[in-house]
Amino acid sequence: MPEIQEAFELLKNYIDDFPVGLLLFNSKKELISWNKYALVLLETANEELKKGKFTQTENQINEILNTSGINEKDLVGLSKPVKLKKIIAADGNIILLVSETFQETVGEMSHELRRPITNIKTLTESLLLGAKNDPEMLKKFLEQINGEVDRLTKLVNALLNISKIKSGRLSQAKKKINLKAKADEAVKLLQPIADKNKIKITNELPDEYEIFADPEQMDHVIQNLIENAIKYSPEGANIFIRPGPSAGSFKIDDTGIGIAPNEISKIFDRFYRVDKTRAKGSSGLGLSIVKNVIDLHGGKIEVKSEPAKGSSFIIYLPID
Repeated sequence: MPEIQEAFELLKNYIDDFPVGLLLFNSKKELISWNKYALVLLETANEELKKGKFTQTENQINEILNTSGINEKDLVGLSKPVKLKKIIAADGNIILLVSETFQETVGEMSHELRRPITNIKTLTESLLLGAKNDPEMLKKFLEQINGEVDRLTKLVNALLNISKIKSGRLSQAKKKINLKAKADEAVKLLQPIADKNKIKITNELPDEYEIFADPEQMDHVIQNLIENAIKYSPEGANIFIRPGPSAGSFKIDDTGIGIAPNEISKIFDRFYRVDKTRAKGSSGLGLSIVKNVIDLHGGKIEVKSEPAKGSSFIIYLPID
């Protein structure tokens, strides 16, 4: 038995009673061993893992195994928030640590919710201390409070969506949908924001272009990708919605500020913002929702970008 596998077998026997899952893969990415708690967290059975099957998390586990830039990944579609951490041994074997992420999620949520709540409290206290007696200040502060409430509402709704996706409580009704029509609806919704920033959105999808997906969840994907492109594009930029390179795929290209290579692997993390000066009022959850929905569909998302030249987000979905 190879040295790493022997050490793994010894280790897993000691920690089977602890809430940490362990999966061991050989250098060919074949599963060769695991501990009991991995079955609990991944909500699967011993017989399935013996066949090398992970049921609803298979595509997500393959992604972290096969992508060199990804060493940590949140899993979606399970009843509890679960994170994978990849460790590559000297002999090429791979260990995946599987753990719950509840405390981490609560901490992130608390931090993000605190800011708009603090701003609302500060503005309200200023009004109570006398600013309300100045009509101009009263109007200004009330507009700011209204903006913070809108921001808080958007954040809470986004968190609820992520919670539903990750817990597997977001039911899917996949069917063939006309992507051209879906994209037209999203453009119409976001056109006022684009016009304000003098950004042109062009839908280049053919009239009968179809994908196989949940219609409501695809609304979140398309709208968030277009909104993200608007947010990170200068005045006069262009956004294009186009067919992807294979059946069932599509892409959203922009001529925006682009993404540095070292940041591409982070942009789908909760609350991560590439350029914080442009992300004012942003929840930092839009791309995380996109990634979670695509994972839930068993698809994948690819990002190509170059700083100062723009970005391309390519969505691949199963065709049936």
